[in-house]
Amino acid sequence: MFNDKMNINMKNNIKKLNKQVIIAGLALFFVGILASCAKMDDYKNFVEGGEISYTGKLDSVRINSGRYRVVLNGLFLADPKVKKCVVYWNNKADSIVIPVTRTANVDTLKLSITNITEGVQNFIIYTYDDKGSKSIPVYKTGRVYGDRYQATLSNRGINGAFTSETNVTTIEWGGMDRVSGVFATELIYTDNSNVEKKVRVPIDVTNYTVPNFKEKGTIRYRTLFLPDTMSVDTFYTEYTSMYIPKFSKVDVTATYLKNVGPGIVASSMSGTRWGILRDWVTSASVKNASGTVGGFENKSGGVISFEAGWGLPNVTDGKIYQTITLPEGNYRFEIVMTDFNTGGSRYLAVADGTTLPNVANITSQSIAFSNLESKMLNFTLDASKQVSLGFAATLTGTGSTGMYAKIPSVKLYKINYL
Repeated sequence: MFNDKMNINMKNNIKKLNKQVIIAGLALFFVGILASCAKMDDYKNFVEGGEISYTGKLDSVRINSGRYRVVLNGLFLADPKVKKCVVYWNNKADSIVIPVTRTANVDTLKLSITNITEGVQNFIIYTYDDKGSKSIPVYKTGRVYGDRYQATLSNRGINGAFTSETNVTTIEWGGMDRVSGVFATELIYTDNSNVEKKVRVPIDVTNYTVPNFKEKGTIRYRTLFLPDTMSVDTFYTEYTSMYIPKFSKVDVTATYLKNVGPGIVASSMSGTRWGILRDWVTSASVKNASGTVGGFENKSGGVISFEAGWGLPNVTDGKIYQTITLPEGNYRFEIVMTDFNTGGSRYLAVADGTTLPNVANITSQSIAFSNLESKMLNFTLDASKQVSLGFAATLTGTGSTGMYAKIPSVKLYKINYL
C-alpha cells in the first residue's frame, strides 16, 4: 500500500516537471521570436528601405601609367541601370564623376585622369544608378610618372660618326641600361635634297647608316623612354646637336715608310726562300730559318713573313717594325694579308720610342694595338713624336703543324675629318 502511494506521487511529480519543461521551452521559443523580430526591425531601421541594392560594378578594370596622369579602362557588362561612375584617389581627397549612358551591349570606359601627383596611387571605383544605389568598390593601383623620373633620363651616347670617302654616313651608338625603359632614339637630319628627315632608331641598333645624308651636316637626336610596359606616355630627353664630319683618307705611306710592297724585298738571303727584310727591324726570334734569316719569304713576289713549325723554331716575342717620326694627327695602318692561319698571339701595334713592347705588354704599353687578323690599326698622336709601327707575334709549331702569317703589302694613311 505504501509503495503504491509512492509510485502515484512520483508519477504526479514527473507530469508536473514535464509541464514545467514544456512551458519553459515555449517561453524561450517566444522570447527568441521576439528577439529576432526586434533585430529585423533594428536592421530595417538601419537600412533605409529595408534592403541593400547594389548596382553592377565596373569590370575588367586596368589602369595605364602616364605623365602626371593615368588612363582608366573598364567594361560595363550586365547592369543597364548604371548612370555614373565615381573614381577616388589620394585617400579620397580627389575624385572624378563620369556620366554613363548604357546601351544594350557591353560598354567600354576609357578615360584619361590628369593632374595626378607622381608616385603610386590607389584608386577606388564605384558605379551608381539613378536612385543613388552604388556598387561594391573596385580597388586598383596605378603609377604616375613625372619630373622625378624625367631627371633620371640621359641621352644616348655616340661613340663615333662620320661620312666616308664613298659618302656613306655611319653613326656608332653607345650602349644603354634597358632598366631605364629606353627603347629608341629619334634622329633629325637634312638629306641631299635639303629636306629635313626624322627617323626612329631602335635601341638594339648600334651601327646605323643615315640614308642620303648631306655631308658635313649637323644632326639632332634625343632618346625615347617608356617607364613601364603599361605606360601610355613616352618620355624624351632634350635634343643634342652634333656635327658629322667628312672622312678623308690621305695616303702618306711613301712619306714615312719604306719597302712596303707589293713586291717586298730582302737585304740578304740564305738560299732561295728565306731572307732578312730591307728597311724593317726584325727581332732575332723571327730569324728562325737556318738560325740567321727570317721575316722575308720569297713568295708571291716577296712578303713579310712570320712562321713557326714544320721544322722552324717557335717565334717568341717576334717583332717586325719601322721607327719613324709622325706629326700630330689621326692615322690608319692597313695591311694586305690573305695567306695566314690562326693561333698564337698576333698584333698590329704602334708605340713610343724605338721599339715595340713584348707581346705580353702590347695591350698596356702601346699607343694603340689591334689583332693582326683585323688588318687595320687606327691611332691618334696628340703631338709630333717618334714611334715604332709594325707587328708583334708569338707563334708555336711542331714538325707537322705550325702557325704563319704572310703580308705582301702595307699602307699608312693620314685621316682627316672635314
